[in-house]
Amino acid sequence: MLSYRSRLDRDLTRWREAGWVTPANADAIRADVTSRKSGLDLATSLGILGAVLIGFAIMSFVAANWPHMSKLVKLGLIATLIIGSYAAAATLFQRGLEAFGQAAVLAGTAAFGGGIMLIAQMYHMDGHAPDAVWLWGVGALAAGYAIRSNPALALAMILFAAWSNWEVSFSHGVHWSFLPMWALTAGGFAMTRWVPGMHLASLALTGWIISLGYQLRGGHAHEVVTLIGLALAGTSIAVGDVIDRVRRISGAMLGYGMIIAFFGLIALQFGESRSDSGLFFLGVLTLAVLIGALAWAWRTGNRPALWLAYTGFSIEILALYGKKLGTLMGTSAFFLVTGLMVIALSALAYRLHTSALKPDALKTGEARS
Repeated sequence: MLSYRSRLDRDLTRWREAGWVTPANADAIRADVTSRKSGLDLATSLGILGAVLIGFAIMSFVAANWPHMSKLVKLGLIATLIIGSYAAAATLFQRGLEAFGQAAVLAGTAAFGGGIMLIAQMYHMDGHAPDAVWLWGVGALAAGYAIRSNPALALAMILFAAWSNWEVSFSHGVHWSFLPMWALTAGGFAMTRWVPGMHLASLALTGWIISLGYQLRGGHAHEVVTLIGLALAGTSIAVGDVIDRVRRISGAMLGYGMIIAFFGLIALQFGESRSDSGLFFLGVLTLAVLIGALAWAWRTGNRPALWLAYTGFSIEILALYGKKLGTLMGTSAFFLVTGLMVIALSALAYRLHTSALKPDALKTGEARS
């Protein structure tokens, strides 16, 4: 938010000097931006951090004194922690202390998870261990929906991701049950319109999709992952305007599609045994996809996707250089082709930039005459 404000100040100063914005309008824009609170301010951050630390303190205290308590006292203590946290949250919400109320909700969900583990230990319950994490996630999800709590929903998403990874370690197959829990949690983020939560959901789904390459067909399905990533990126480019009429997510779709496709292509190149010609072809394909994404991101002003493309391009070049494509001649030929591609793209970008400036220059000359 601070970087946005500083950039806006520079832009407003430039626009005012150019005569595009009046001083009064510039001040009104600054006042509007200042009046809007960011999604996660300092009070919320510190409140949530405090809740997490208090949760650890409570768990440490209970663990230290657990053997000396009767079962009735243990159950009463767990219930008191959970009920007390949510009662405190309700009081804080009524007083308008939103940040501290959210922190109390998070403390309540943490106490609920701790209660699951402690009760299972107390009664020597044996079962499928990941189920306890799933139940904790369900409790956090319910709190997120009931109180519209973004921190609780974020905790639920993290817990469901951990549950899914744990399940995979047991079954070594695709954990399809993750998808409905992901959808419910992502629906909560959509309900509250919390942008960081939507990115958290996107990261969780991105990781799940990438893992398909290592779980389908005995761990040799990376082309499926690549096609999914390319489909997402291509959809964002082809019908991004239509998607943005409902919700402005086409730019994020491009970025996450790029990540998925890149990881799939990297696995195909370096995780599978490939001939020199196959590696050469996949390397050219990967760089072509990255250059295309870079050009589109530059054209649309999508800075996150632009930096993702730059990063992916650098990683790919370094990885190919380390692999050496079998021979130094093969490496030389590959980098020659890649260099020519980049120079051609640079020339095209320069011509587009020049042609875009000409109408502005003509307008400026007409205005002066």
